Amino acid sequence: MNISRFFGSTNREALRQVRLALGPDAMIVSNRRINGGVEILAADPTSAAADEAVQAMPPAQPALGEAPRPAPPRQPAPDARVEVMSAIGEMRGALESRIDELMWGNQLRRVPQAALLFQSMLGFGFSTALLRAMLKRLPEHLSAKAAFQWARNELATHLPVLESEDALWTPGRALALVGPTGVGKTTTIAKLAARCVRRAGPGSLVLLTTDTYRIGAHEQLKIYGQMLRVPVHVVQDMQELRRIVQGISPEQTILIDNVGISQRDRYISEQAAMLAGAGRAVNRLLVLNASSHGDTLDEVARTYASDGGSPPMGCIITKIDEASRLGAALDTAIRYQLPIHYVSNGQKVPENLILPNAADLVDQALAHNQQASALYAPTEADFAALMSLTKVPEDTTQAAAAESRRKRLLPGLLSMAGGSGLGLTMDDLHAACAYIDDQASVSEAYDLWRSYTNAKPDATLLDSYVRHMVRVAQNELADSGRRVLAVHEQAAIAKQSGGRGHLRAALLIDDGGQALATPMQQLSFADGWLSSCGAAAQHAPNANDALHHQIQWLASNHGQLPMVHLFDGGSQALLRRIDALRVDWLAQCTPATRIEFDSCATTAGALSKTLKHTPLDAAQLPALGELAGHAAGDVVIWAATEKVQLTGRGLAAVDVQLLTLRILKRSDGVLVKTLFGLARTAGSPATTEWLAGGLLIRAQAKQGMRYAARCWQSLAPRSEAGSLQKKALTAVQSGLAAWQLKQDGQGATARAVAASLVAGKPELPAGLAAAGLFKLFALKEMVGP
Repeated sequence: MNISRFFGSTNREALRQVRLALGPDAMIVSNRRINGGVEILAADPTSAAADEAVQAMPPAQPALGEAPRPAPPRQPAPDARVEVMSAIGEMRGALESRIDELMWGNQLRRVPQAALLFQSMLGFGFSTALLRAMLKRLPEHLSAKAAFQWARNELATHLPVLESEDALWTPGRALALVGPTGVGKTTTIAKLAARCVRRAGPGSLVLLTTDTYRIGAHEQLKIYGQMLRVPVHVVQDMQELRRIVQGISPEQTILIDNVGISQRDRYISEQAAMLAGAGRAVNRLLVLNASSHGDTLDEVARTYASDGGSPPMGCIITKIDEASRLGAALDTAIRYQLPIHYVSNGQKVPENLILPNAADLVDQALAHNQQASALYAPTEADFAALMSLTKVPEDTTQAAAAESRRKRLLPGLLSMAGGSGLGLTMDDLHAACAYIDDQASVSEAYDLWRSYTNAKPDATLLDSYVRHMVRVAQNELADSGRRVLAVHEQAAIAKQSGGRGHLRAALLIDDGGQALATPMQQLSFADGWLSSCGAAAQHAPNANDALHHQIQWLASNHGQLPMVHLFDGGSQALLRRIDALRVDWLAQCTPATRIEFDSCATTAGALSKTLKHTPLDAAQLPALGELAGHAAGDVVIWAATEKVQLTGRGLAAVDVQLLTLRILKRSDGVLVKTLFGLARTAGSPATTEWLAGGLLIRAQAKQGMRYAARCWQSLAPRSEAGSLQKKALTAVQSGLAAWQLKQDGQGATARAVAASLVAGKPELPAGLAAAGLFKLFALKEMVGP
């Protein structure tokens, strides 16, 4: 009996495939649910008929003297058996589907964050099949941000990618690209060929093409072959393919470009048979167009996985630069377990071919796209309407288990917090853990801290972390209309083995005072200089060169962010050098900074004495908890601005804005501090309130780098490659998170818990903010969801 395997997203879809392949009289052998759909094993009815013919033969007569054999038990008619087994399989599949749907619906109603996550993930292009399988394991009691981060980690963990290029480009391997028409196979072949030639030389590669249908297809590949000095052969059929392959050295790599075939074309099986008869094992890579609809990608993967040839060893995702959503392509790779070998983001050969990183791809898939329309994903209103149709009683079993867990852990946690005299409850501890999940800067610091302190080596590339930091800022700023302030600051640090140096970083903070992330760090020691962008030097640059490098890198690589650079003013030469980068900037300067006003040379301090200062509305300033060592509510800000110029002998004048701030105690009007700044922004001059907010954030964010230096000292050194830079990233992001914890008005409970953990006091001292943050991280690992 010939048994075939069929796979479908639903029982009905799998049965449809059985009927198409084997006819309406197919025998259903088994029916079971697997990850992402339903699997059916079915037998060819002609095989069943053959079995019936054998059974219908008259029994052989016993030999002389041999006792007659008993007649075999009568079997039911084959048609009846097929009908009964088919009905039972269909009934079982329908029942499993119905039970699964009921359980899934109950979970969405019981766990609100699962419903919200389900909705948002659908908007990113992921399928209901994958989301059901994933979100059934979603821990309860997570906040919305924590649930989103959990989903991100799950996707990154289960997304299969090529682990090593060395394993792919082994001598003698034959690779064939297959897929529908127009997905970019020929262009991708050229990119792969250039990659192979760069690794092993032109003599290591032979190009074949079976595409004789499209006009000019093989001519295009021949042009690429001539450029790379690689032979190109055109193949018409299996015999010619076998003949050409036999004449190729066993050590040479073969790349085969195939004609594009629709997933509904019967020629797919003939193409698979031709590659199987090549005389050498041919590994197939399925090319998926990222801009295709998810159902189309699923149909393509399903068809090519069951076309009778060797299963695809993986896939290449093309046209991600044209796709509004990347979720469907990643979803297909996960469900069909097709390791992503490369990602193509443009037509340029060979540049636009990227070796994938799972975390990067997931970040890109989950990035907010303001241009993308939500026409094909349910809105919050749609979900609210659906979820309001039915209600289920609250599950008290899990609530009781959670309460029991609280009671069991409470005594130890409260003793860890310095005793119960401070009035902390388990709810306070959970609120502190929830704060970590809800604040972007703190959540990212927690993830970095866990990765760095984990006993297992961290295989994630530093460049992936850097790109992720930028995406964090992009997602937090999406649709907010805010600008991001890149605060450039440094702090003195020391190596564990001895020797002092400097840690420089760019701290991204939105103009409302919310900390975001740090995409750039620089380490300067006597034995060398390292930058998170990959640059390195034997001798560290001076402070001005390091600042210029930092701003130039951010402007060149992440100019899409609405960014304003904040830094210490330094000399006029530095200001002109930064201004030449065509970026918006705000420099905190000293009263002695030389400027020109009304064609007269003067200083910032002298001119400020003649300006009219006015009080600023606190509601229009960033939400900072402290200003100049005082609670923000205990001080009042007076400000003045004026247009001035930077001038120099033989140099063109540069128009800038002078800003001066006076911070006064509200109770008695005593001057606490005066701040000066020079700014240059594109277009019309910035408002006084906006400039004042930026200068206040710049002055306060210096404390963040002091926290980063303390975090650096608290993190133990690691020995693996790149660990020093990852330590710098973890330290700076943690310092930024500690600054957020101290400044944030919504972090009162988290600060109280941190203060109890490190000092046994209700208030968190500034000198213990970094230690308190790490104590909160340890607490979250103990009781957090």
